[in-house]
Amino acid sequence: MESEVQLERFCRICTGDLVVLKKREVFGVSMKLYGYGRVTKVCYDEENIRYLEVDWSEQDAIIEVPLMGCNSTVDIKSMADVEAEMPDQFFEWIGT
Repeated sequence: MESEVQLERFCRICTGDLVVLKKREVFGVSMKLYGYGRVTKVCYDEENIRYLEVDWSEQDAIIEVPLMGCNSTVDIKSMADVEAEMPDQFFEWIGT
């Protein structure tokens, strides 16, 4: 809530979007992916604060992949960018 940029990015997430939990691993090189899910609903609490309901997939593994804009808390990427930058391991991990 303190960062207007982060809040604006978060508010662009819509129902049906894929959310991936990530953390930079090796600075400038790689990131680890911890989980993923599809947004099923955009909600607001009593104080009109936006939150997401997500159908999280069961995760058996944490994978390390090339870094892809992992410096922000919320970093939205197009599917075309993901397809161009992620290795086959990523797509196997999400089951596609």
